[in-house]
Amino acid sequence: MSAPIVKTKSMIIGLTGGIASGKSTAADFLRSLDIPVIDSDQIVSKLWTENMDMNRQVVSHFGFTVKTKEDRRKLAKIIFDNPLEREALNHIVHPFVFEEIEKIKQTLKNEPILIIDMPLLYEVGYQTKVDYVLVVHVDQKTQIDRLILRDHLSYDEAFMRVQSQSSLDEKAKKADVVLGNQGTKDALYAQILQFLRGIGYEK
Repeated sequence: MSAPIVKTKSMIIGLTGGIASGKSTAADFLRSLDIPVIDSDQIVSKLWTENMDMNRQVVSHFGFTVKTKEDRRKLAKIIFDNPLEREALNHIVHPFVFEEIEKIKQTLKNEPILIIDMPLLYEVGYQTKVDYVLVVHVDQKTQIDRLILRDHLSYDEAFMRVQSQSSLDEKAKKADVVLGNQGTKDALYAQILQFLRGIGYEK
């Protein structure tokens, strides 16, 4: 399954990062500027409840349905522990995500800028579908410290979650723009505004 790419007047910007890097903070700030943000995580949540075809494929591969929080925790443990299973899940889910993104883009095709908020943007090859990639970056220690505080995890649990994802340093090397988020929210916001001015976007 492949969704046709919607022709839009919009500049398409991919926003990505890692767990506890501050990507959601950046996305919320862009929304506050009245820039539409298409959130791939929200799309995935909707697909779990509404897309029977995707669910059937997941059941076929993993051997159980994913309907309850307990089911999702079970699936999360499998994919955290096994990179091949994580890749298999991405292979099932992301074509459906891409299709939904194209539908939403059609409704927003006259917007000057659209943000695609996608944690796994590089992992699933979506960087080829955008004009710029922004990576929200922090060092690994900051990621772990924030994750412990946010999700009440042990150090080992937080470390394993960070390690289960692609390196933020590697993502930053590929990015068009790196948004450093070691400091305050205002410092992050200033970098976003600088980028927007650089591409000629003013509210």
